[in-house]
Amino acid sequence: MTERFDEAYYRRHYFDPETRVSDPSSVARLGRFVASYLAYLDVEVERVLDFGCGVGHWQGLVQGLFGDVEYEGVEISAFLCERFGWTRGSVVDYEGEPADLVVCQGVLQYLDDAEAEAAIANLAAHTAQALYLEALTARDWACAVDQSVTDGNVHLRSGAWYKERLAPHFESCGGGLFVARDADIVLYELESGDAPAQP
Repeated sequence: MTERFDEAYYRRHYFDPETRVSDPSSVARLGRFVASYLAYLDVEVERVLDFGCGVGHWQGLVQGLFGDVEYEGVEISAFLCERFGWTRGSVVDYEGEPADLVVCQGVLQYLDDAEAEAAIANLAAHTAQALYLEALTARDWACAVDQSVTDGNVHLRSGAWYKERLAPHFESCGGGLFVARDADIVLYELESGDAPAQP
């Protein structure tokens, strides 16, 4: 798989303005949402761990969003690690320090089912407080994304598949943001994406 994420892949999906799937301004808008929601939840962020950090959009954001924080980007692409100096590794089996905020954007759909399950367990092991997760689903591919720029050569699973495996570890609070179940973070019932409990 590592050969797939070469210079040509990133040139098409990230560097070329005509074919890129995202740009710094869209990630900045997302980052402001995540930071604002975490501030609302009174989550203090001192360390950010970014799995599949790619060209480093989040690295440029986190200090402006959270102040003087530690950022670690983990990336499987040898090309990007050489170019940007990221930690070489995979979300499937990375071993390192947990972080207050873990980011995993556009990664899990590239993994087969067994790898994706292992990755979710590893995300849980490294998330001290909050996780921002984006993974392309079958419904997203059919209804939400621009297929002319989005990479469709991925594992298109259902949202329910992901939710079932995230549920033991995380509570959803919307917008792709999850909080660790063992973190001391309180969500009001209607803020949570979990099924309602019986009164």
